[in-house]
Amino acid sequence: MKVISAVLAVLFLVTGLAFAQQKGKIAVATKEKSPEAAVSDLAAQAPYLLIFDEKGNLAEAIENPVKGKNEAGKLLIGFLMEKGVTAIIGRDYCGDIIDILKNKGISPYNVEGSAAEAAVQVAQGKVPEALRENALVANHKQAMAKQQAVKGDIIVVAADGETRADSVSAQAGGAAWFLIFNKSGELIEKLPNPGRNAENPGIAVVDFLVGKGATVFVAEGFGPKIVGSMQSKGIRAVSFRGSVHDALKSVYEAMKKTLPSS
Repeated sequence: MKVISAVLAVLFLVTGLAFAQQKGKIAVATKEKSPEAAVSDLAAQAPYLLIFDEKGNLAEAIENPVKGKNEAGKLLIGFLMEKGVTAIIGRDYCGDIIDILKNKGISPYNVEGSAAEAAVQVAQGKVPEALRENALVANHKQAMAKQQAVKGDIIVVAADGETRADSVSAQAGGAAWFLIFNKSGELIEKLPNPGRNAENPGIAVVDFLVGKGATVFVAEGFGPKIVGSMQSKGIRAVSFRGSVHDALKSVYEAMKKTLPSS
């Protein structure tokens, strides 16, 4: 009996190790394009995706191609499958996305720390898969609540360049850059227009604005379709010709006039 028990124990251990072994690439959602960067709070909307091999070695670091888009979580799944990814590491997932990921053969993980550390932990089978019923759902609700709290304070300016001195773009969908400002007029993000070469740039722009939680979008010219789409999403179109600096000054002065007196 002792011999049989010992054999069974060894078989159980071997089976456990085989189960824990990572097969396929590991994607880590990060805030910066570095293996030392922290795992991002929002998986699908993270600025970057770092791809590691099944042993936890960095293979590729790329900008997240679905960041700022509607239903980014579902779009991300298709991208991960194309990359041969079977594990995704983030800090927050929608419960539905967790189920969809697993149905597609991609295991979601919730790991704190740097991307490199997280990838090694998953590669070595040291962390459990994320569950729909666990705290990640609560994390998701908190993240969405935070996003709603700042909504209306975010102004996006379509610009020809990446500075305040550059001109506001003549066309919203064809802008070279999007400059994002908070309610204090601080530039919090600047990035090339991700939908500039899209088949329908107007729709791509609206998806981007929704993803950023914007309610004011500044450009010199707007097409009728994009204005209607923006209005349905609660985003106000502001037409302005001149520099980004002057556009912001005009927008903030108008905002002050609409604020209730204390």
